[in-house]
Amino acid sequence: MNQNFGLYLFQKDKKDLHVLKDLMQLLRTTSPSKLVSFSYVEAKTSLIPHLSLWENLQLEIGGATWGEFLKDLGPEFRALVGLVKDPHQLTADASHCDKFIFSLVKGIVSPSQNLLIDVNEDLLSPALLHTFKKAFVEATRSKVVYLASAEASLWLDCAFSLVTRKDYRFEITRLGEEDLKRHWAA
Repeated sequence: MNQNFGLYLFQKDKKDLHVLKDLMQLLRTTSPSKLVSFSYVEAKTSLIPHLSLWENLQLEIGGATWGEFLKDLGPEFRALVGLVKDPHQLTADASHCDKFIFSLVKGIVSPSQNLLIDVNEDLLSPALLHTFKKAFVEATRSKVVYLASAEASLWLDCAFSLVTRKDYRFEITRLGEEDLKRHWAA
C-alpha cells in the first residue's frame, strides 16, 4: 500500500446527514488501488440491532470470549470499551454512544485498511469526544481514517488533510499550521 496512514477530515453539510456514499467516493479517489477494503463506523446504523453489542463485535473477531478479547485488546482501546456498562445488551437498546464505541472498535480490529467514520457529535457525549479523538489518532497508526463531521473544527488538531466537496470533485487541503490558523479564524 503506497498511501500514508493518517486522518482525512471530510466536512459534511449537516450533523444528521449520513455520508457513506461520499466517503466511499472519497476513498476511491484517494486510494492508489482499485481493490480497497473499509470498515464503516456510525452511531445509528453500522451494527445489527437484534444482536448484542458484543455479538456484533464477535462477528468481526470470531470465537473469542469477552475476557480473551479484552486481554488481547490494546490498553488504549480497552479503556474505550470499558466505558460501556453492559456489552451484552441488545444493540437496539444501547445508547448511541455505546453503539458508536462498539462500531469504532469493530472497525479498528477489522483487517480492513481504511476506516470510514461518520460522526454526529449531537449523538455522542461531549465529555467523550476527547476520548474518541485519541482513538481516531491511534487508529491512524495502522489504517487510513476518513472522518466525516459537520463540526470540523473539533477534529482539526488530529487531521492531516481537510476534504471538501465542490459539486462532483473533492478538494483535499493538506493542513499545515497556517491552514489551521485560517480555519480557526473563519
